[in-house]
Amino acid sequence: MNKSIYKYAAEAGVPIGMYLTLMSACLLMSLRIEILSMLVFPLMACFPIVLGMTMKRIATREPAYMKVSALWLGGIYTVIFGTLICSLFSGVYLLFIDPGFVNSYFDHAITTIESSPMAVEYEATTDLMREAMDAHILPTGMEFVSTMGWITCFAGSILSLVLSVIIVKTGKKRRELIMNN
Repeated sequence: MNKSIYKYAAEAGVPIGMYLTLMSACLLMSLRIEILSMLVFPLMACFPIVLGMTMKRIATREPAYMKVSALWLGGIYTVIFGTLICSLFSGVYLLFIDPGFVNSYFDHAITTIESSPMAVEYEATTDLMREAMDAHILPTGMEFVSTMGWITCFAGSILSLVLSVIIVKTGKKRRELIMNN
């Protein structure tokens, strides 16, 4: 083996981290540039493809890692390293550039709901959101970053399991086709 799975994951964590940072930037900047909020969902939808390509690259470079357990571990660590990078940039942004983001986001959500034709149906929700803002119980920027980091790591670990099974199954079929020809 040329490198350990941890080394491969650390190297793969950099582009995954930049991808996650791009998703985070679209969310964090969406109050200033509204069109960016439209990019979050396509980026989220493409994340499994990006992570799958990254895991496939690891399996191709090191055939010994063409096992579900090894690829799953590699995927988990790749997402963890990427999340650390994303959390660093997001935390710096929320601490120094836009410390009032969470309050602004909730205020914008309340305004949007109240200006919609269905505002009456969501009156209880907007009242609850307003009460949370008035009571200062909304999460801080760092709590927001921490929560998003944990969610990303958990979702990434589940996604890595699914992708590792797919990669190993398709890899076995490809090897069988090559051997039969």
